[in-house]
Amino acid sequence: MIRVALALALVLAVPASAETAPREPLALRQAQGERAGGTRQNVTPHAPPTRVPRPKGELPDQISAALRTLADEDVRGARAILEPLLADDPEEPAVRLAAGILRFYEQRYGEAVPLIESSGLGDPAGYLALAKAALEVTKDDARFEAEHFVVSHPKGKDEVLVPYLVDALEKQRATLARSLAFTPEDRLSVEIVSDVKELAKVSTLTEEEIRTSGTVAVCKFNKLMLLSPKALLKGYDWLDTAAHEYTHHVLTLKSRNRAPIWLQEGLAKWFEDDWRGGGEPISPVAAALVRDAVQTNTLVTFEEMHPSLAKLPSQERAALAYAQVALAIEYLVQRKGAAVVPRVLDLLGEGAETEAAVARALGAPFPRFLAEWRRHMSARPLPRGGDHALAKLRFRDDPRQAGQWAEWAEIPDERARGFARLGEIMRTRGKWTAARIEYGKAVQRVGARIPILSNQYALAAMMSGANAEAERVLREAIGWSPDYAALHVRLARILLGREDFAGAREHLLVANRQDPFDPEIHAGLAKALAATGDPGGASREERFARILAGETP
Repeated sequence: MIRVALALALVLAVPASAETAPREPLALRQAQGERAGGTRQNVTPHAPPTRVPRPKGELPDQISAALRTLADEDVRGARAILEPLLADDPEEPAVRLAAGILRFYEQRYGEAVPLIESSGLGDPAGYLALAKAALEVTKDDARFEAEHFVVSHPKGKDEVLVPYLVDALEKQRATLARSLAFTPEDRLSVEIVSDVKELAKVSTLTEEEIRTSGTVAVCKFNKLMLLSPKALLKGYDWLDTAAHEYTHHVLTLKSRNRAPIWLQEGLAKWFEDDWRGGGEPISPVAAALVRDAVQTNTLVTFEEMHPSLAKLPSQERAALAYAQVALAIEYLVQRKGAAVVPRVLDLLGEGAETEAAVARALGAPFPRFLAEWRRHMSARPLPRGGDHALAKLRFRDDPRQAGQWAEWAEIPDERARGFARLGEIMRTRGKWTAARIEYGKAVQRVGARIPILSNQYALAAMMSGANAEAERVLREAIGWSPDYAALHVRLARILLGREDFAGAREHLLVANRQDPFDPEIHAGLAKALAATGDPGGASREERFARILAGETP
């Protein structure tokens, strides 16, 4: 039994993160710029997805095949192998352990735990601990079943996420089917967790890694694990994030889990907003990070990206890495058209190494791709807003990030901060005209780039009867900070006041993509939907607003 347990551990070791790529051999690393002794030149090496050697004679061939299939996230294929074995020989320890791991991948945690425990083989690959953690975290969850997705979420206000989440994922599924010529057959589970501690329990990341890198979701074990936006002070782009993670799931299945981390993350970033029509692959801030890194020779290497971007040492390095790999895909598509993406994935699925797959699809040697990609990053025009500061994710349970003035401290100009403080004092005293004057002085010094300042200035302007001035500064601020939810909510309030219901709806939906637990968003949507002929949607949003306001729905 010891030999069987060891074999299982080698065949199906739990990876350290959501999307992993094995580290390349030392000889290859040295050839690409890493010297013996650990000194690495500033190049961008490639980590090909080498396979861990499988021990021979340690496991029955069918079980080994099933576990390798599970490692590729092919649950349907593993089920076809293991279910007959479990029916024929349910007491065989290796069968029970493998079947328990299958049940874990099926999110049948209540069956997974006793199967693994009763095998008598211990927990050689860590799945028993993960199954127990998932069972504990999700045991009281509400469950919503849609056509292609099953959403598990904590009871209470997380209910408001479900219709928007399912809609985004269904749209992403449809657009990826067109872009990649591939559609998963089975329904996919999505587990919404309440906080960082729970995300760490059900994934293979630590709390420190989650906070340091700003990780809010993981795609692994045939499911998506999504941190509730309520865990962050200002929310986050949770719908794009869910679409990003679903894209990982599709890429894994289409490539048979052979896509390396840079390609996985680049494609997931490239496609993540296609569910809502697509847009720029990277933000102005990320574009500026890339430009600076090219100029200072501090790009994130493929080696650093391994085994996961979630393990990078800061949110800045993670943002830079995402931007780099997204621009790699942008370069490929600009060179060969959109068909290059499914072509590369098909070649990987057929067994080609990454360098060969990219070279064949591109029609150029892989080293030329690396060189031209770097030139593309250097020459790409910097969009408006590119010198703006990175908006870091701020976790609600982190005392270092939750202070009253933590966000105001980001105002770079000392005198502007002083005017803003005076504006806050006037606001708390209800002296709105005086507050508007002081906030206005701060805005004159730093412009509309600081969203919290622009938002408070607009509020003071509205409260003192200057709606036109409020609208002007809000629209300018949105140009700099398009994902800052409060700006959209404030502007929607003005638009609702003049009965521009369609305009208000659009801004409220943008705000909801970032901070869905603001009851004003849903109350405003209820008014806008009722006025534009959607009584069912209006009724739902009224109920959501009551839930979030703490009223009985």
